[in-house]
Amino acid sequence: MMRVFSVPELCCPDCAKKIDAALEDAGVNHEVDFEGKKVSICDCDHCQEVTLDILKEMGFEAERIS
Repeated sequence: MMRVFSVPELCCPDCAKKIDAALEDAGVNHEVDFEGKKVSICDCDHCQEVTLDILKEMGFEAERIS
């Protein structure tokens, strides 16, 4: 099961690569969908906290959609 977050400001491939690298470095099992403007992560509270913190630090707002 994955948690999916909408990231409306995800507007370029470079941003997607930066998010991907940051989540990889943090050890979060994830997928970045640039075209869908979404980030999916493994279904655990710790990963959600880490992911939201990383996105916020990078200047991205995220909202859980599933």
